[in-house]
Amino acid sequence: MNTRNVLNHWKIIHAKAPENGQYLACIEGEVASSNPRFPQASIIRTSYLTAYEIEASAFVVITARRSEYVLGTRDPSEFLTEDFLKSILPERKQTPSPSSFDAEGSQIIGYREL
Repeated sequence: MNTRNVLNHWKIIHAKAPENGQYLACIEGEVASSNPRFPQASIIRTSYLTAYEIEASAFVVITARRSEYVLGTRDPSEFLTEDFLKSILPERKQTPSPSSFDAEGSQIIGYREL
């Protein structure tokens, strides 16, 4: 599994898009920083969620800004679960990686030697 930030004590923040009234969901939670300048955990609010995926046993949410967060422990006051997110978000399908590099269609058109 890729290294992703883990959101603990998360809760769903509800919003509606002003343009069309579509339901949007963001996640607010505590994320531990991997930045040595900010070693303490911070409370963040994600951009709106666009998809989810399940990788190994982890539930991962993907945001509009393409950030990915593993959902850790839920806030005790949050009654909505990952199942709710599954009901409103599409599942991101991993596209299979290409089987091999096809050199037939590739050409070197320039090469600069230093």
